[in-house]
Amino acid sequence: MTNKTFHVTVPEIDEELAADRLWQLGVEAVGVGQVVDGQVELWTSVGATEESIRRAVERLEPGWAWRTADVVTPVETWREHVGPTWYAKTGVVVPQWQADELDAGPDVLVTLIEPGSSFGLGDHPTTRLSLSTLTDYLADHDASSVLDVGCGSGVLGIVAAQRGVTTVRATDISAGALEATIANAQLNGVNDQIEVDMAELATISGPYDVVVANILAPVLVSLAADLRRLTAVDGVLIISGILGDDHQHVIDALIPMQVERTTIDAGWASIRLTHAH
Repeated sequence: MTNKTFHVTVPEIDEELAADRLWQLGVEAVGVGQVVDGQVELWTSVGATEESIRRAVERLEPGWAWRTADVVTPVETWREHVGPTWYAKTGVVVPQWQADELDAGPDVLVTLIEPGSSFGLGDHPTTRLSLSTLTDYLADHDASSVLDVGCGSGVLGIVAAQRGVTTVRATDISAGALEATIANAQLNGVNDQIEVDMAELATISGPYDVVVANILAPVLVSLAADLRRLTAVDGVLIISGILGDDHQHVIDALIPMQVERTTIDAGWASIRLTHAH
């Protein structure tokens, strides 16, 4: 499978600004090279489609140079080393190609996922935490609508739909993520319950009973006002993608929302917040 990396070359003085622009795309990591003749190159993965590249370019300042590079990933190598991810006693995410290998029992909700070129097989601690927090909330509360911000492969929205949420909206800046979410919703028979798009958060109307955002801290901070706005007065915001011992700045950005519950796993955190009453 061929993916692309996105490279930006900027003056050394713009390194921090360029890194922030890349983080705001919802990427998983940003690499930074050595300074050469006053210039520094940064790189990340934003997806391989023309649309995802275009969105990345739109974030750049005039004069910043950019390029893409092909990265060949041996698909079978990583597929051989993944397996089912249990996020609750009643829930497991299973790679689509292992669908016939697991007998989970009649009381377990099985979600099949084919990640495609997106992020989100369910095995990363932040995804597992988000799934567990979402499942616990839905078990105790009636929720008719869920917004999944940065949906990746769609696993969070799909589990919400499987657990009875009738209206789910999944958004992502990556066209590859949208393709994967649509395919996985069909795979799990909940495509009629999920709307998938690349809408900017500021353009979305709410509110939603549950807003889930499993994205990195800089992006959560930049989206804080819209995350608050889109969470219903009696609803809940679930965030992850943040470090267990370094996330207070994210909480501060979401004030006046209040932390209701924090769960830590493998150095990562999932936090449930509600509006102050």
